[in-house]
Amino acid sequence: MTDAVRDLAALSTRLLLHLGSDKANLALSPLSFHSVLVLLAAGATGDTLDQIVSFLGPSGGTAHASLASHVASGILAGERGAEPDVRCAVGVWVDSCFRLRPAFAEKVASQYKAAACAMPFQEKAEEARVEINRWFECKTGGLITDLMPDGHLSSGSVLVIGNALYLRGTWLDPFDPDDTKDEDFFVPGESRPVRVPFMASKNSQRISSHPGFKVLQLPYDYEYRSNHRFSMHIYLPDDRDGLQALVRELSSDVAGLLDRCVPQQWVEVGDFRIPKFKASFKIEASDLLKDLGLERPFVFSRDFAEMVDCSETLAVGSVLHQCVVEVDEDGTMAAAATEAKMRAGCCLEDYEKPQPVDFVADHPFMFLVTEDQSGIVLFAGQVVNPLL
Repeated sequence: MTDAVRDLAALSTRLLLHLGSDKANLALSPLSFHSVLVLLAAGATGDTLDQIVSFLGPSGGTAHASLASHVASGILAGERGAEPDVRCAVGVWVDSCFRLRPAFAEKVASQYKAAACAMPFQEKAEEARVEINRWFECKTGGLITDLMPDGHLSSGSVLVIGNALYLRGTWLDPFDPDDTKDEDFFVPGESRPVRVPFMASKNSQRISSHPGFKVLQLPYDYEYRSNHRFSMHIYLPDDRDGLQALVRELSSDVAGLLDRCVPQQWVEVGDFRIPKFKASFKIEASDLLKDLGLERPFVFSRDFAEMVDCSETLAVGSVLHQCVVEVDEDGTMAAAATEAKMRAGCCLEDYEKPQPVDFVADHPFMFLVTEDQSGIVLFAGQVVNPLL
């Protein structure tokens, strides 16, 4: 699945490039988008299937299906009491007047561990919306509430596909709150910096330096019996206004993003400060996906006939995505949810002791949260002002 993981990283930077600016914080989950798109592909045929597979990346549909299955049944299946607490859930809701096609129902249950439920969209659309929203809230530890707004579901709704992703992780080396102090953060376009709380430490850190930027890897504490470890990576440009240029550079070298840029050793630090922040984002992503080249699923056709026993043509009516990432001295809480509604239509060598490395994130930066062994990107985003 290595190639599919690289495709997922490429999707991360494509989304950040398209949505990012120097005006707002941003948080999203490429993995949550990926999960829903793979489920759509599992029930699609023809040109629609071809376009979804092409959009996901050159590794191909089989590789991306394997990645989604591995995530749902393996690394993010969830283990009660494990550290960090990382969970992924998939849900499928079909209108009570219809049934999932047997082959599609078997695939989503066995490969993606999706729970399929019948919902009275035609008679009680609002009650169905409230119940599905409650599912998202439960699966994301209460961080995602009211994903679907009033009136989002109607009598024309046939099928809802959802993914929920949740992470609560404590830093392997937590910051001491007594060392947190307000310092200047330089916001692009603002004449004066803003004062924000910065976490600080004198302990060694995993930092790599590259031309024009540095990368910090903050590992989360983990259970020694676990095969999976997770980290947040902060990509800090040298220039205060260099974030967008850095994202463009990383998007052109996905292999470097996952391999070359990852710090390989612990280094002593000089001035080391990271702001506390909360980044959140919510979008109806249909236009975003169309702008990036995914258009066919939104066109009424028979290409989804293998998904639901509906005699009418089907199309994706909307795609909702919401993500929240909170970082403080203890660690990270993060959650994301994606919903697609379908409607009917007519080893290291010894070196001389290096000089201490400074890492002061006092201007806009990009972050990723990944599973370290595979490189799977769970969350991605940017911080341009920690106070937003």
